[in-house]
Amino acid sequence: MNKIVLKNKSKKKKLSFKIFKFLFFVAIIFSSSILTIKYLINNKLDITQEEYVNYLLNKSYNKDNNSNFIIQESLKLLTNIDLKNPSTLLDSKMKSNKTNIKYTKDANANEDEYNSSVYEKLTSYVANPLEEAKNPVVYIYNTHQLETYSNIGIENTNVTPNVMMASYLLAEKLNSNGINTIVEDTNVSEFIRISNLASDGFYSATRLFIKDAINDHNTIKYFIDLHRDSVSKDISTCTIDNKNYARILFVLGSSNPNASQNRQFMEKLDTIADTLYPGLSRGIYEKSTPNWPLVYNQDLSTGAILIELGAKENTIDEVLNTTDALSNILKKYIKGE
Repeated sequence: MNKIVLKNKSKKKKLSFKIFKFLFFVAIIFSSSILTIKYLINNKLDITQEEYVNYLLNKSYNKDNNSNFIIQESLKLLTNIDLKNPSTLLDSKMKSNKTNIKYTKDANANEDEYNSSVYEKLTSYVANPLEEAKNPVVYIYNTHQLETYSNIGIENTNVTPNVMMASYLLAEKLNSNGINTIVEDTNVSEFIRISNLASDGFYSATRLFIKDAINDHNTIKYFIDLHRDSVSKDISTCTIDNKNYARILFVLGSSNPNASQNRQFMEKLDTIADTLYPGLSRGIYEKSTPNWPLVYNQDLSTGAILIELGAKENTIDEVLNTTDALSNILKKYIKGE
């Protein structure tokens, strides 16, 4: 009888000790969070756009399903504090690739007026951190290079994410998937200034870049103009497997001579997206511009598309998740896997 009592007391002590350890761990995390928040409030952290995109490229393949990856890893980078959210340790990871939420295909863009002088005050050009791939198959460019994303989680840095970052992240993932990809890194705004083009001649400028790319690389088959939309976040965001994604929208210049082939290309990508990542694609938005001969430059190739990746309220973490998904979608289409 005494032995049973002693065993029960021992078990209770062990349980109490485990509870104490857990509560102590939570207290440490909470204290670290408070200290980190105070540090960020009191200090404007000095990190450049280039340093941040390099950090994302180095870390992006090691991230797990934790939706707070960018915030946590950024804090580690900027403050040397390894902040972990206790709630994410208790979350169970879903096995299914399905989502219970039904997302509608609104297929409607809400483009804001792109004024480079305005955006240059918010963000900045990002130099290309990637080595140029040989015999590229995919060419990514940004007609509106400085379109911004939300800086939630990194407000107290000098960084405001933009679509150039998204292009580099997507290219890196495509290259890692065996699809040789290059990114156009010419500063479009600067090119327009020194070339005496019209101040709104962004598509005229990127048209010249595309032609140069075609002349320099006869292996390129696909041309992706990466933008971001201006719709509200409830439209531009979806959740799959407990991860938030910036949704994508394919945009077709329907009055261009390649419109039929361009549309087929987008439809196939849209179908693959629905299969692999249900809810990610918002569909295909067609815009007829008969009096505008450039038609998003899609008249230059049957493999030319414009993709709105997320919108201005999406975080870089959501964008990063989508570049991963989009690279898998393109891989399945290009390699037929």
